[in-house]
Amino acid sequence: MPSDSSSTLSFLSTAATYTKSESPEALFGDLPKLPTGVPALWSHQADQLRTYFDKHQASANVALELPTGSGKTLVGLLIAEWRRRTLGQRVVYACPTVQLAKQVAKAASDQGIPAVCLVGKGTEWDVRDYQKYVSGEAVAVTVYSHIFNTNSRFSDAQTLLFDDAHAAENYVAEAWAIEVKGTEPLYSVFLGIIADSLDSQLVTRLNAPEEEGRLPDATVRLIPASVIAAHATDIETAFREAFLKDRRRHTLSWLQENLPSCSFFISGRRLYVRPMIPPTSGHAPFTMPSQRIYLSATLGDSGELERAFGVARITRVPVPEEWNRTGSGRRFFVFPDLADFDSTPDYDNIQLTLDILRQVDKKLVLTPSQSDADWLEEELEVPAEERFEVRQDTDFSSFRTAPRGTLFAANRYDGMDLAGDACRLMFMFNLPSYSHDQDKFLDERLGAKQVLAERIRTRVVQGFGRCTRGPRDYSVVVVAGDDLVNYLSRRENLDSMPVELQAEIAFGKGASAKSPDIVKQLVSSALAQDKLWQKEAEPALTALRSQMSKTSTAASAQLGATAASEVLAWQAAWSQNWESAGAYAQAVFEALKDPALKPYRALWAYHAASWLGLVRTDPEAAPKAAGLMREAQLAASGTTWLRESLPATTTPVTELMDQGGVDGVLGLLRGRFSRLGRYDTTVASMVAGLEDIDSNRYEAALVQLGEFLGAQSYKPKFEGRTDAAWMWPEMWITVEAKSEQESKGAISMDYIRQTNTQLDSLASDQKANEIPEESISVIVSPRLVVKPDAVPIARDHVFLGSPANVLALAIDTDRAWKLLRNLDMTQPDLAGKVEKIMWSHQVLPSQVRERLTLRKVR
Repeated sequence: MPSDSSSTLSFLSTAATYTKSESPEALFGDLPKLPTGVPALWSHQADQLRTYFDKHQASANVALELPTGSGKTLVGLLIAEWRRRTLGQRVVYACPTVQLAKQVAKAASDQGIPAVCLVGKGTEWDVRDYQKYVSGEAVAVTVYSHIFNTNSRFSDAQTLLFDDAHAAENYVAEAWAIEVKGTEPLYSVFLGIIADSLDSQLVTRLNAPEEEGRLPDATVRLIPASVIAAHATDIETAFREAFLKDRRRHTLSWLQENLPSCSFFISGRRLYVRPMIPPTSGHAPFTMPSQRIYLSATLGDSGELERAFGVARITRVPVPEEWNRTGSGRRFFVFPDLADFDSTPDYDNIQLTLDILRQVDKKLVLTPSQSDADWLEEELEVPAEERFEVRQDTDFSSFRTAPRGTLFAANRYDGMDLAGDACRLMFMFNLPSYSHDQDKFLDERLGAKQVLAERIRTRVVQGFGRCTRGPRDYSVVVVAGDDLVNYLSRRENLDSMPVELQAEIAFGKGASAKSPDIVKQLVSSALAQDKLWQKEAEPALTALRSQMSKTSTAASAQLGATAASEVLAWQAAWSQNWESAGAYAQAVFEALKDPALKPYRALWAYHAASWLGLVRTDPEAAPKAAGLMREAQLAASGTTWLRESLPATTTPVTELMDQGGVDGVLGLLRGRFSRLGRYDTTVASMVAGLEDIDSNRYEAALVQLGEFLGAQSYKPKFEGRTDAAWMWPEMWITVEAKSEQESKGAISMDYIRQTNTQLDSLASDQKANEIPEESISVIVSPRLVVKPDAVPIARDHVFLGSPANVLALAIDTDRAWKLLRNLDMTQPDLAGKVEKIMWSHQVLPSQVRERLTLRKVR
């Protein structure tokens, strides 16, 4: 046999051998000294590794907090490799996306750590790579979805590390979530199954065409748990038949025996099904490892990590204090909406934004949704050859190397590294309030914004750090979108952010409140990091940072304290142990005492009542459930979601504020608008007035709208009064109309001061001793941004509304009145029928209040 000079014949193994290092910190010194590796550990990295080794190497669940740019990946890889080498374990390092997994695998290779990247279809993995993991010869780097699926190939892992754990909620929960679009036949089939158990008007609006009053897509309803339990078999059959050849059949295999344990959210054209907290406790690939390690850029105080992973308790290793006061890189925040346009009447915030973006050849555009990204692609007029997109698992390396380009990233607040010269400017548009219908329900229907506060803050903070990954990085961050600008103007939001970021935002607001020309010059200075920036900006930022402190709220502390009970409640519900689930839910309800958590408290009382209502073995469960449902109704006062979540067989209790609206409408039907001609003329004038910008016509139309809503409605005559006052016995609404304003610019401090006092003035005019508790004041303007200095002085009852929202309310009111006028005025229970029609069109006073309070100033 001829010899092969390219190889040496040998029976000896070429497998590598490794020294068992004393600790993860010591392992760093034992790794090969490669030119591609990190030369030394930062002090805070060493501190984290030391704390982990000394106190937490045997903890079942431990979270390490390391903010963006602080070297989190290296810390995780050192722990992973130490547990592989020294403890002889199979170790899996999981990332949210394929792109991030590839980055981590490369970082491991650069540092001399044996790692195999196992992503994509499992059937296509290199057998040799997979065997390296199985035999413990290398760390497996993969994605969350390969852990949380019905046939995980990592079911034998002994250590699990989760990178970017702060962003895990979607990636974990989606394994137990099913979305059905309204265009799919299953949507209508599902509605048909439960229709008899729901309010008939709701079913009609869910099925109606948009032009006939279909429920808006953004309006999410929670279907009663008892309805799902009663129809579980039929629902399971319908889903199974629809998913025979659909990838969702795998998810259904997990849910089908637990449908009563899931929340069903339905909107105008979508059904979303999932347990509120993922039931990971029953998933062996997650529970079998001896340790689960969560690497997080922020841990927060409200227990968000525990809810995201379905773990009752996770031990925490917080970020070293010195890092909190330094951060990573430097950012100059620019707020085009806040610029002073008085000297440039023909120039607006959109033009200023475009001019700033044109100062650089490469830019990142970060948006909450793909629809926002698609819209901005057209608005910014980016040439096709310069457009780059990053979706969940796409590689954007071509953008890094391109000389020019705009990278559009929808809902990607993590996992993108654009350090150094890869990108020096990012444009962040709109607030990432939610990414699925459960969050949308909590935000818009329940009004439990405190519950989402940590999740939203994490997305915002992480998004701002995409271009500043290390201490020498710098970037300009352009902020736009009224909801995002207002969010960054609220003190309670800023106080919970890192102090360096607080200082940068405060500095940016002040610099942005200048003329457009000066703002553009300041951007140029920041991009150049020139003498002006070094002389003025850096000292100012240092001074501001010294004045800032990071604080948390009492509400956050309570949410953190109840997280364990919430997880245990959903674990019990998943096992259909309704008695235990109800008991844990009741414990959560009783512990949530902060007034800011009242809406969330109502939800947990509802869960407790719903689950105890399914108990059939304890005769005391039913009265307990009834009592908790009454508690839920008390806690949910002023909102409408709970009534929507009751079965059709349940008679809802009419809220006092709604009774006033019903009585007012009945009076009009029997009196002034008993004749058709008078109504038609008046409603036509109202709609036309609300489509106009003329202040006199608009204000008159607002007064008429209030009357159709059953309120005592008028325009006060004295100076400084509101443009329209809507008064029901249990609630007042003052409406300050700025219909003639242009959309550019921000609401001034004078308008906020004026609106602050309008309820007091109304009480004085009415000679009332007190103002009804649920009363609000609304500024209706095309401008939905408030000057930052005006936000802190706004009182809690002041909200922003758009002319479009008011017009939509008027159109719904007209639709309701068309049905109201067909009622037989002699029939019994006329008030109940009026209430039902007003309810189904969302024009009862409680619903009007809910529609007008989506944008709180303070």
